[in-house]
Amino acid sequence: MSLKIERLTLQGPALCSAFIEHFSSVADYYSAGPPNELDSYLRVAQHIRDEYPDSRWAGLRAALPQGDDSLTAKLERLISERGLFVSTGQQAGLFLGPLFTLYKALTAARLAIQLEERLAVPVLPLFSIASEDHDWEEVAHTYIVDIENQLVRLSVRGPGPDDPRPSVEAVRVGADIEDALGKLVQSTPNTEFKVDVLTPLRGAYRPGRGFSEAFQLAMGHLLRRHGVLLVPTAHPYVKETTRELLWAEWQKRVQSESQLFERVRALEGAGFETQVPVAEDATNLFLEGGLGRDRLLQDGAGGRLRRSAERVTEQQLRLMLETAPQRVSPGALLRPVTEARAFPIVAYVGGPGEIAYLAQSQVLFELHNLPAPVVVPRAAFRLIEPKVSRVLEKYNVVPDDLAGDPGQAISRLVKEQTPRELQLTLEALRRSVATALGQVESLALDTDPGSKSALGSGRRAIFENIERLEAKLEARVRDRHATMRQQLEKVATNLYPNGRLQERVLNPYPYLVRYGESLVDELYASVVTPLE
Repeated sequence: MSLKIERLTLQGPALCSAFIEHFSSVADYYSAGPPNELDSYLRVAQHIRDEYPDSRWAGLRAALPQGDDSLTAKLERLISERGLFVSTGQQAGLFLGPLFTLYKALTAARLAIQLEERLAVPVLPLFSIASEDHDWEEVAHTYIVDIENQLVRLSVRGPGPDDPRPSVEAVRVGADIEDALGKLVQSTPNTEFKVDVLTPLRGAYRPGRGFSEAFQLAMGHLLRRHGVLLVPTAHPYVKETTRELLWAEWQKRVQSESQLFERVRALEGAGFETQVPVAEDATNLFLEGGLGRDRLLQDGAGGRLRRSAERVTEQQLRLMLETAPQRVSPGALLRPVTEARAFPIVAYVGGPGEIAYLAQSQVLFELHNLPAPVVVPRAAFRLIEPKVSRVLEKYNVVPDDLAGDPGQAISRLVKEQTPRELQLTLEALRRSVATALGQVESLALDTDPGSKSALGSGRRAIFENIERLEAKLEARVRDRHATMRQQLEKVATNLYPNGRLQERVLNPYPYLVRYGESLVDELYASVVTPLE
């Protein structure tokens, strides 16, 4: 494959860096242990298998996928042998969102294979689609680089800023999806892979289909050879198996808040920023109310919704959990705990933000007497296309030279390419010519005083020719610099779009169009887990 897949170290908050580079310095915040030691997984696996009743595994049949016989067979084997999951997840971003969504899933898939061999039990990768999230603006758009190396934003309409904010699970794909798909088609080259890549995507994102379901279908197609179970967080099985935990979280809300504040103080005292802010009287529960998904606040013996101010009694909350559990969902810190209640999870693959906030979630695992999974950093990659490699090699630049502010970085690189030696040499030429002409003039005037005029015009002509030479050389340098700047700007768009890491901005589909779905397998083969 002509595309270069470059492994990167996961970048993020200081807590994430400490986790990766010096786990012992943050071990107190991650009870399962370091991800590079098999004993960490063995301890969690043993805890799960000791504490979970057989009925927990039997109940997993409610999550069996439809129409995937291979995955169904693997899940049946996991159920019968009391197996485990390696979990990861992400919001249901448009056309799968940024590249790192795919990297998460592939890391989980590779780790699952390794753990199945080493733990001697079935292990499946699980991808939780955060379909209960209500941040529509974050999932409704994605970015691609078009055939002119310009950054293009693809987006679809949804609830407006003044409309109720329902969970993504409640949003349907609109007719304007055709505009986004059309722009994707126009912005990508016609290759041998294009039809095969984009036809399933168009089939997934049909008007009228649930937005998270469209994501699930598209992602499932790309991961079909890697046995990943994709489950929305709003799946009936998940809602049924976690509603008692959500009720317990409400009953323990004072203790939960106290322990979270204590963990925040500990993290901040150690010099780390808090990933998820904790507010007084704010519970870890959300309810679907008059203004959409809304955080439940403590208010006396009951609660009220933050935005709509609707009051909710304990009796109403309990009834809601029993009769309409889809209306109640966990916040970010509680979500991994509910997931561990629904599935026997031995490891969680996360990005920098998740690694940081899981340090806070640990106290909630303990509060609800659930084993916290081993936290594993996802793989991070940089995709370098041949067109990008050629420019980097031409100017002897490495990708990291363009990090930060691309404009400033390019100006610095152009300045470094300015031939200062040429300018110094031209100045030396002027001085040497002036010296030589002075000697010639002195000798000529001694022998022929009338040659003064001829000598003057000759001197002017010589220096005018030097100036013309200098101007031509400077023009060529300016042209070269302009070309260099333009080419480096295009490279920066591909590697650091909007000044950010490629994997956090760019969508995978233009790469799939260029290099085919085999790119998914190439990425999978490039994943290196902490156990390797």
